[in-house]
Amino acid sequence: MVADADVLDDILKQVNQLSPDSRLRLIQRVTATLIPYPVQDSKPLQFGKYKGNRMSSLEDFAIAEWHPTENELNGE
Repeated sequence: MVADADVLDDILKQVNQLSPDSRLRLIQRVTATLIPYPVQDSKPLQFGKYKGNRMSSLEDFAIAEWHPTENELNGE
């Protein structure tokens, strides 16, 4: 455990020397190792893309939002 803390301290010293852009890329790469499945690239909804007689409204976007259940939040 102490060795892990020492390694993390060394890594943090190196990270502090990185530019903000490099830090963001590092975060992205580390995060990718924590996600157990491939994440699909999502594209934001566009106003009017699925229009009928009217343009999409903010209410349409609220309805389309994902509202996960407790089980989904817990990874079940």
